[in-house]
Amino acid sequence: MSDAARILLHVGYHKTATTWMQKHLFMPAHGFRQLLDHQEIFDLIVKPHGLRFDPEPARTLIAERLQALEPGEVPVISSEVLSGHPFQGGHESDVYAERLARIAPGSRILLSIRDQMHIIPSVYMQYLQRGGTMPFDQFFEGTTRPGYFGFTPEHFEYDLLVAHYQTLFGAESIYMLTQESLKQDMDAAATALAEYVGATGFHGLQASARKVHAAGYPEYSAPFLRRANHVQTSTLNPCPILSFGETPAGLYRLAGGLSRRWPVAPFMKGKRPVSAYVAKRFAGRYTENNRRLAKIIRHPLDLSQYC
Repeated sequence: MSDAARILLHVGYHKTATTWMQKHLFMPAHGFRQLLDHQEIFDLIVKPHGLRFDPEPARTLIAERLQALEPGEVPVISSEVLSGHPFQGGHESDVYAERLARIAPGSRILLSIRDQMHIIPSVYMQYLQRGGTMPFDQFFEGTTRPGYFGFTPEHFEYDLLVAHYQTLFGAESIYMLTQESLKQDMDAAATALAEYVGATGFHGLQASARKVHAAGYPEYSAPFLRRANHVQTSTLNPCPILSFGETPAGLYRLAGGLSRRWPVAPFMKGKRPVSAYVAKRFAGRYTENNRRLAKIIRHPLDLSQYC
């Protein structure tokens, strides 16, 4: 099987430029073609109960979509949900890996990662955008209630998930892409990935692919955003007692917008309370994990910015 014929399974993590890759990089103009959309990935791979999971429907649809592949294109299946959901501690990331091994054995695996001291605050801000109401210190505590899952720091021990994928697909089939490398030199990072997977149709990034999503609301707006979520309908709060709009619109957008303006912004500019808390709470937490990751990955990987 040629490199280009092998499916590239991009499994996350969340908040590592996955949306940019799905909307701008993994396109035919760059020598890639996505085989399944988010809903199909969820319905066929993530959603099925463990006692009812059947790899055949996904296999059948993938085989059908592969027929439309143009010469030189690399087939891609991309969804950050496949690494587990960070609001729920990433539980079942190992199960999804095992399902993928049954659906598409012999594939290449792409894991996109980000320094833990930056990805964890970003996850909390995403939690607010989905309608969360907990303050960040409570969110990061997770939960000890039997039968329930919340945030767990283990989700960001990247070496554990990488090792699991190496066992399932082979150590040489795993490629790591850091968000930091994309930020430093987007073209070089994309070129290195294309070369690794044999995307002969990649001839540099299109101008449209250099779009970068606008930053979300500043961290200091978190207290206002979570309080707005108490009276808004959202993914995490679908049935509030009172609803004045739907997060991330309505009062949530108003609170976020006001936080960027006078008189709040001049006094709060540069303050990042969530990041400060994470830096203190998780100081040194991932040092050994990142060292192990650097040892087990089989291609050059710059983790110099990682704690």
